[in-house]
Formats: sequence, structure tokens, C-alpha cells
Amino acid sequence: MDHEVDEVAQVLLQKMGDSSEFIQKAANLSLGIMSGSVTPARAMTALMASGVQHPNALVRQCAARHLLTVFEQIGAKKLLSGKPVVTDLLVGTLVKLAQDSHPDTRYYGRKMLNILMSHDKFDRYLKESVPSRDL
Repeated sequence: MDHEVDEVAQVLLQKMGDSSEFIQKAANLSLGIMSGSVTPARAMTALMASGVQHPNALVRQCAARHLLTVFEQIGAKKLLSGKPVVTDLLVGTLVKLAQDSHPDTRYYGRKMLNILMSHDKFDRYLKESVPSRDL
């Protein structure tokens, strides 16, 4: 399933924007199952690619909720040990989620930032990857 996770995540996140509560619940449940069925890094990549920049607040909120679960599995040390380009993208994305218009999305974004704050070099990564006006 790893090779299909990007497409699956994109479709399920689009369904989160649907007006039907039944479809939203089913898509949310399916995203949770999908996140648990693939490697955490793969789930993180798919959710970040499809959900966190989406114009719909419910889609961003759902993506942030499932990203938090993945972040808790991976841990701060592994998340911040990647290439600088990836780390910059990750930290910048989390800052945007922590400043989102939807209160639940902000909550999940802050929780993910709290996970990363446990890393010794987080302050340095934050200063390097996020402009001071966004802090």
C-alpha cells in the first residue's frame, strides 16, 4: 500500500471537505487506518503533501490530527535528523498549522511543535527555517 498512499490520502482528504457528516466520519476513520497501515514516514509525507495546504479548514484539521499521531510515533529525534531542506519544510509547515484559522488545527499544530521542542537543536532549526515575522 505504500506506493498508493499519496493518492489514497488525497482522495480521503478531499472527502473530508464533503458536506455529508457520514462521509466525513468514514474518511477520517479510513485516514486513521491508512496512517497505521503504512510506515510513519510515508504517512507523514502523504498527509503533508495533500492536507496541510488545503483551502478547506476541515481538511487541514483532519490532516493535522493524523499528522500528530504520526509525529508521536516517529519522535523528535528522527523528525529533525533529516536533510536541512526537509527539516525547514517540516518546521515551517508546523508553524503555519499552529497559526491556522481553525482552533483544532492550531491545537494539533502546537502539540506537534511541543513534540519537536524536546529536541536540543529545535531553537536553531526554528530560527533557520521560519522568518521572524511568523514567530
